[in-house]
Amino acid sequence: MSDKLRPSLSTLGAKVKELSEQLEQLYKDAKAPVPTLAADSPASTFTGEIFVVKQKLADAMNDLNIISQGPNESVFNYCHNVIPDVAALNIINHFDFWSAVPLEGTATVGDVAKKTQLPEEVVQRVIEHVTTLRYFAYTNPSIPKTSKIQHTSRSAALAKSFGLRALVTSTIQDCGPPMLVMPEALEKYSLGQQSLTRDVDKTAFALAHSGGEVFGKYGTVWDYLEHDGNGEKKGWRQRNFNGWMQYIKEIFGTDAVLLEAVDWKTAGEATVVDVGGSGGHDAFGLAEAFPNLKVIVEDLAESKPVFETNIPKGLTSRVSFQQHNFFEPQPIQADFYLFKFIFHDWPDKESIAILQALRPALKPGAKVIFVDYVGKQGEFDASLPRSIHQFGTSTDLRMMALFNHEERPTDAWRDIFRRADERFEVASVKANPLTYIVVIEAVWRGE
Repeated sequence: MSDKLRPSLSTLGAKVKELSEQLEQLYKDAKAPVPTLAADSPASTFTGEIFVVKQKLADAMNDLNIISQGPNESVFNYCHNVIPDVAALNIINHFDFWSAVPLEGTATVGDVAKKTQLPEEVVQRVIEHVTTLRYFAYTNPSIPKTSKIQHTSRSAALAKSFGLRALVTSTIQDCGPPMLVMPEALEKYSLGQQSLTRDVDKTAFALAHSGGEVFGKYGTVWDYLEHDGNGEKKGWRQRNFNGWMQYIKEIFGTDAVLLEAVDWKTAGEATVVDVGGSGGHDAFGLAEAFPNLKVIVEDLAESKPVFETNIPKGLTSRVSFQQHNFFEPQPIQADFYLFKFIFHDWPDKESIAILQALRPALKPGAKVIFVDYVGKQGEFDASLPRSIHQFGTSTDLRMMALFNHEERPTDAWRDIFRRADERFEVASVKANPLTYIVVIEAVWRGE
């Protein structure tokens, strides 16, 4: 058995100390303050080197946690806590406990109960749990039932960021129930089969929503996002999803990825179609950086109000919104078609259909700029921290639950273009395993 599976407590403790000191030094070198547990903690600094050291430290701390508890206790403790942890976070996020406590002050249980319209008993019991996770803190922990409540760095971050709150809602509320019924879905649709069914009507999501009483009766996650809610609240999940996607882009700096994906300056007076461009955040940044571009954002009707609310006044002559379903034939002839984080949500069959829908509008030399996740790196790269692989495998299981498909390595993305049409020529591929992003430029060589 490998010695890597027999680390001592002291060895791991020393590794944690070494990596902690290395991380602190990297923050100093970057002239960035180190995060704390306090409400005024600075946001994390993202650079490639800092990110890798963080993940190595996470791996070492996780190993130390496991062997310090022992195998039995570590499993027991995880299973005992994981669902209550998620449920409590879901509650405080759904009922916006964040705004019920002043960022620079305190609140009583009664204050939070009044703001959230929940019984004081519920507020007290939920707060007691989330303080163990460092969401909020008591000013006097020895008397939690009468102590005032204050923010920590984690709860303050959520109070300040709609995108982070949207991430919590989407990953827990939208994706959580389907993931919990994956065993039933696999038993119902895939047991005894040679491969996972790719039928989008036979997903764990569809099974979780088949009853309709709690989550609504929806066949796909897109129907759910688009139609859940009544009156003014209809489509709120789609707006929330847009916020989540924008937050993810901010974390990984995908705005810069898009700006550097093509030599936009030399493209001339080009027309760019941002297919599935949501509320237009990326389109705005692209148009602001390159005045020679005209950008058309295509998405479903629910994204139009977000677009109209956020479009900068100086861009209204060059950036527009057009309602379009990307499975339907593309109506606009353009120089570039952007697909950002679209295909990873669909199995191969649907991904190929999305590309094929472009063909009626494609002119010779038109380019498809494809930006998406490299959720899996192909063969396991032992040089990368396990937590980096975990990010990809978590997303991969989420894709299985929602869409009956998988996160793809770079070569699989190349193959999608080939299978869609041999006239797509893949001109360049740029992949970065530290940001999980691949950029592909494909040129249409048809007549």
